[in-house]
Amino acid sequence: MSLEILKREAAALAEPERRELFLFLANMRDKKWSDEIRQAARCLDDPDPNQWLTLDEVCKRLDEIPPPER
Repeated sequence: MSLEILKREAAALAEPERRELFLFLANMRDKKWSDEIRQAARCLDDPDPNQWLTLDEVCKRLDEIPPPER
């Protein structure tokens, strides 16, 4: 099913169903973010110095990230 069809179907929903859909999508987003935060916390809490990055390595990696498309 295409995104356009999903948008049309969502627009046709009654207000209570639209709210339920919104809450469903928000919960999906929040779960994904909380999973990513847990993963980041595991990395930050790693006691092994061999896994750590220097500030220069962090800056280099950040510079390699392509800018978002508009």
